[in-house]
Amino acid sequence: MASLNAKTRDMSKKAKALRREGLITASMCGKDLPESLSLVIDANEATQFMKSHHVGSEATLVVDGKEYDTMIKSADKDHLNTRFLDMTFQHLIATEKVKGVAEIVLLNEDRTNGFITRDVSTIEYKAYPKDIVDKIEIDVATLPIGTELTVADLDISKNPDIDVTTPLESSVLHIAEHQHMDAAAEAVLEADEEAAAEKEAEAAK
Repeated sequence: MASLNAKTRDMSKKAKALRREGLITASMCGKDLPESLSLVIDANEATQFMKSHHVGSEATLVVDGKEYDTMIKSADKDHLNTRFLDMTFQHLIATEKVKGVAEIVLLNEDRTNGFITRDVSTIEYKAYPKDIVDKIEIDVATLPIGTELTVADLDISKNPDIDVTTPLESSVLHIAEHQHMDAAAEAVLEADEEAAAEKEAEAAK
């Protein structure tokens, strides 16, 4: 499991001052902790770490040299979405289920002959730490035109130790023929053109 270094925050310093020092604020909570821990993390290290992790990922948080098994609960960025400002972590307990989010990753999208649509790109669930799912990978290159997958079709939904909270009927992916999508797009365009023509005719009266 990848690790991320953190230090106890000096509460006499405001968040803006810490950011000027190249740090971001963070916190860690957990039922087995006496209180939530206020932390700081090197901004560059956090950015690099989040390139391969996301909200819902499991991570070893090293606080002042002590390791904690955690889950990333949030990672807030500035309004330009260019840099991280704050992160929160939940300390994991082996005997307690935790809410998680698994990312759905579609592999080889450029090798499919169809047009892919989907309703969800993440799966929300509750599970014990040993059953945490970080990513769900689906190789679409092996799937034929007409394939439809719902949340219920995924292995995570069939695991009796995991409680999936995303609606099981939600579409994970549907592979349609390109020509069908082209025809649909043309129909929408024609309808828009007809509506525009009708408006112009009404305005001319």
